[in-house]
Amino acid sequence: MYYMIYVSQSTKPMLTPELEQLLQKSRAWNTSKSLSGLLIYRYSSEGKSGHFIQMLEGDKAEVRSVYDKIRLDKRHHTVLTLSEGNIENRMFSEWAMGFKNIDDATLSDLPGHARLGDSTFNPATFQQSNEEALKLLKFFHSAS
Repeated sequence: MYYMIYVSQSTKPMLTPELEQLLQKSRAWNTSKSLSGLLIYRYSSEGKSGHFIQMLEGDKAEVRSVYDKIRLDKRHHTVLTLSEGNIENRMFSEWAMGFKNIDDATLSDLPGHARLGDSTFNPATFQQSNEEALKLLKFFHSAS
């Protein structure tokens, strides 16, 4: 089983209807391609910026194909791969695309992750320690 984790910055604030439409399309596509995963979005009103972090898992060719489409999607930029490789079992087998729209209160309980979505957030920090990104995803998976 192949997985990939990436982060990106949204080009503008994503409103709830936009996020719902994105999820509806993603879930249908992922189901048809036997992909699973989790998408987290955070908008910071202070920095007027938003970030995504996502883990996708499934067939390598399918995951890479979706990732290539994501990189070209005009709704976000600065798409950075944090981690990729093979795993024994799916982490999100029950979700075609799990989703969390997180806020400041939620992040304040997560040391080291409070800047996700802030204008000062540096995705390269996650690249240096992809375990931190995986811990964040696992936290939201276990909390649901």
